[in-house]
Amino acid sequence: MNQAHPQALEPGEPELIEDGDELQEPGRQPGQDSNWRDVGVLVLGIAAVAIAIVSVQWVRERAVSPPATRAATGEYSSLNLGPAGDGAPKLGQPAPGFQLLGPEGEVVRLEDFRGRPVLINFWATWCVPCRKETPDLVGLQSEWGTTVQILGVNYYESSSAVQEFARNFSMNYPLPLDSDGRVSGSYKLTGLPETFFLDAEGVIRDHRIGQVRPEVAKCIVEGIQVGNHDPKACR
Repeated sequence: MNQAHPQALEPGEPELIEDGDELQEPGRQPGQDSNWRDVGVLVLGIAAVAIAIVSVQWVRERAVSPPATRAATGEYSSLNLGPAGDGAPKLGQPAPGFQLLGPEGEVVRLEDFRGRPVLINFWATWCVPCRKETPDLVGLQSEWGTTVQILGVNYYESSSAVQEFARNFSMNYPLPLDSDGRVSGSYKLTGLPETFFLDAEGVIRDHRIGQVRPEVAKCIVEGIQVGNHDPKACR
């Protein structure tokens, strides 16, 4: 009787064994391919549902959220203080108060300047647009005298650095030091320089990100003084 001999395998070819009517590779359990297919289908289904939920939520948020009102921007050095959120000061609201020390150790309180328009200008010595803007602010303070007050809130620098900068630029307005960044954080700054224009009652009437041209600053202050300032009118 002739006996069947196993067929010689080529190198690297898997050996097949009989399993009923099917041939399988050694080590593979019956139905294993079907199980993996079921798992794959389940994973794809979950992923599709998750994508659909996220997409619906995104569409809803875009539909109900009004576009954010952005301040006019110029040249500035960006800061990363986290998202502005609902805590950012808004036009028509009182400016966050503060009490800081100046570079000579003097106390500077925002509330002490009530009764006149105030420009709160956030700046730093390393900020190139701030250096460009400083001579304009010095000129404006000289022109306005005691009728309008500029406050140059320095962001996170030492008193010695601010003193040297102030001497070099002959700065003629108070320079409170925000040494721990809390005041800058309360105003939710976008970058430096950044300027908030307040009326005589300390209410924010305009807000500019970046270097402010002197003619724009004058336009804003004049509108605040007569009581009918429109931010769109000063560009």
